[in-house]
Amino acid sequence: MNERFYPRRNRFQTFKSPRLWWALLAVTYWVATSLLHLKLSKLIVSPLSTPLGKFTPSDYSSASGWVGLTTLVLIVFLRARKGQHHLRTFAYWFLLLAVIFAANRILLFSPNEYVHYPQYAILVILMYLSIDPDRTRWPFARILFWGTFMGIIDEVNQYLFVCPSYGDYLDFNDFFLNQLGVATGLLLVYGFHAPKNQERPASPLFKSIEFRVIAVCFVILIVLYGSGRLYLTPPKEVPPGGIAVISGKRALFLERKPGKMGNWNRASGGGEYYILAPSGGLFLLLVTGFVFSTYDPRFSRRLSMRPRFMSKRRKIMPDIEAEEGEA
Repeated sequence: MNERFYPRRNRFQTFKSPRLWWALLAVTYWVATSLLHLKLSKLIVSPLSTPLGKFTPSDYSSASGWVGLTTLVLIVFLRARKGQHHLRTFAYWFLLLAVIFAANRILLFSPNEYVHYPQYAILVILMYLSIDPDRTRWPFARILFWGTFMGIIDEVNQYLFVCPSYGDYLDFNDFFLNQLGVATGLLLVYGFHAPKNQERPASPLFKSIEFRVIAVCFVILIVLYGSGRLYLTPPKEVPPGGIAVISGKRALFLERKPGKMGNWNRASGGGEYYILAPSGGLFLLLVTGFVFSTYDPRFSRRLSMRPRFMSKRRKIMPDIEAEEGEA
């Protein structure tokens, strides 16, 4: 490991480091919000008794969303006053808010789902405090990936274990909402800043652990699908959790009721919302992840880096052409 960028710490110093405690808090927060999802959801839609009378939090979801948006805009402008790269950062904020607005109009079952944005923005802030509190390492794309990945695990856990009877499909809509929350948190902590050391050594993107995780996940999905263990839709409704026996094999169905995914469905309170099919959901995740990763100016450099065998080939080819010319 390069000590120039990662100075060594002894074990006692590591234990005393605030970063360790922020990391533990981040993990605890993510596990708690994931496992307590059903209880928190019921709390939002249930009447609460207060000294001023009863009220239901979900009745104020839309108003809370506007308050949250106003607060976010104020924070962004306050940070802009002390920051730099204003045009570039405001462009990314405008794009993010435009995508969130579109997602709210098309993909939300109810305004209660606004909670995805602050939930994962808070997670990102905790990750930032544990990994890069002084903004020297700038793992922007890495946090974007792992925050999104944790959001996917959260939703899969809900579909299979936490609240299977409440989910008719694996919610790729929520995958995407969680990712937008991650992007919000990243722009809050890294917006109006730039890497202090843009010459820091970087490895090609295809060598990163994130690229390998994506590749492994796709291989697993292909194997499960090819072996008859994974299906998009069932021939008829299957039990909660989406696991049923078909052709003598236990298989996982990504939706419990046929025809949900890739179609418009009735939303809470009237109107309709669109449920993303897996192909559309994965496409949105990859494209959005790529676009917002480019906020780190070093990301494009990692994309342009060629594999070592290709760079060697480029060095060898002129010599071969020169020898052929002499012959």
